[in-house]
Amino acid sequence: IVAQGRSWARERAARGEDAVDIGAAVAAGRLLFGAVGDATRLEYTVIGDPVNLAAKLEKQNKTENTVAITNLATYEQAKAQGYQPGADHEVRRDRALEGVAGSHDLVVLAS
Repeated sequence: IVAQGRSWARERAARGEDAVDIGAAVAAGRLLFGAVGDATRLEYTVIGDPVNLAAKLEKQNKTENTVAITNLATYEQAKAQGYQPGADHEVRRDRALEGVAGSHDLVVLAS
């Protein structure tokens, strides 16, 4: 996502179009997903705490001056399931997330 976003931004700049910044975030947990609506308007949606957390984390990219971020619990779960991180990740401890109680350990996946 990050690499494609950066490539797209370069292409836009080369054409003289406005710059775009893309931020990404990921959170793990239980959620509900599916189609909601009726025959006249049907939408696909995802609901749950990890969805809300991912949205808060994505917003945190601006505060942290990063491009892709997750929380430490999600990062550790991904590693336990076979994710092989590059050497460029960084753990940032005791961060405040707007709208989320307590402090959080974050992992920067790209900056």
